[in-house]
This record gives sequence, C-alpha cells and structure tokens, in this order.
Amino acid sequence: MSRYRLSLVDGRYCLIDSFSSQKPLSLSFFSPKFLRRMKSASKNSELLAKAVGTRQGLKVVDCTAGLGREGFLLAHLGCDVTLIERSKVIYTLLLDALNCASFDPDLKKVVDRISLYQSDAKEYLCRHSSWDVIYIDPMFPDKKKTSLPKGDMQYLQRFLSKEKNDGSLLKSAFRCKFRRLVVKRPLKTRDKEIRKADRSVQNDKIRFDIYLGI
Repeated sequence: MSRYRLSLVDGRYCLIDSFSSQKPLSLSFFSPKFLRRMKSASKNSELLAKAVGTRQGLKVVDCTAGLGREGFLLAHLGCDVTLIERSKVIYTLLLDALNCASFDPDLKKVVDRISLYQSDAKEYLCRHSSWDVIYIDPMFPDKKKTSLPKGDMQYLQRFLSKEKNDGSLLKSAFRCKFRRLVVKRPLKTRDKEIRKADRSVQNDKIRFDIYLGI
C-alpha cells in the first residue's frame, strides 16, 4: 500500500499519510491565525512584502507555491500572483483551497488576483521570460538545522522530501528578465551563490535575499 493517498472527505481534498498519526493535510485560507495575519498585513509589517516591494498590480510569479499562503498574502496586498506548483497532489489541494475561498465575498477579491498552474517552474519560466518579481522559497532548511517546522509545513516537507534543491531553479530564474528576484533562506544559511545579493531583509529566523534586474 502506498504511504500517501489523496482522498475526498466531506467535499474537500486531503492528503493522508498512513505512516503518521498527524491529521490529514487539507489546505485552507480560513484559519483564524492566517485571517488575523492578513488583516494586519502591510508592506511594513510583512517581511516578504517588504522584500517583494508590493504594490497594486505588481506581477509576481511564486515558483514554489507549496501551501499557497505567501502567494495569497501577496495577492491580498494587491499583487497579481502566478502560483507554480510541480506536485500534482499539492496542486490539487491548492486548487481546492482557492475554489473554497472564492465563495467568500472578501477572499474572492484575493483569489481573482491569483493564477495557479501545475508545472515544473524551470520550464514555466522558460516559456514566460519577463516578470516584475520572481519569488523562490526552496522550502527545505539546511540538514544541519535541528529544529523542524510544525503542522502543515512539516507534512508538506515530509511528502516532498524526495525533491532536491540543486540550484537549477535559481539558475533558470537568473536567465529571465525581472525587476526583482527574491529568494527565501534560513537566516544563517550561506548557499553557494551565483551572484551576491544586492540587498537582504531579515528577522531573527529568516532572510530574503534580493537581486535586482532590469
């Protein structure tokens, strides 16, 4: 029997890990914590928004959609966001969450600014080579890091653990035309850099490296 299975439960898709007691992964933009975050979000309060330089109509491609929350937050702040997700399973969960959010009058305004595609981000970037902002969150922390993410992110990392971050996505992004390329990294991680970041913004846990283009 496969360890993971995608199931439809009470009209919502969820990912079940038969090796774990953790509750199935089902994506949603309705959690009280996330709604509070959106309510208070601004370019000054959100580190990601500061790194991206959010403004109305800014075209952002999120190459590693994952749980979709960062892309959703950027859309809430007025950006036109393209979400790219390689995994068909995670894409299905995300599509389900966006469809569910579209029935809420307030969240529908956010959903309308989001486009979701199931694709390899490197291939997608090659077909669409010009962006205001390219955003990459490799998602996987350095193996030396002892603390593990909690909840949905832990579930997601476990499911996608076979995918490797070999730097090829970043190389593909640098071949595109962009005004800004933003890469999320753990605070103390020093990856072998293709080029030095033009600037960075950070807090006590994470860092966003910013590369300026045209």
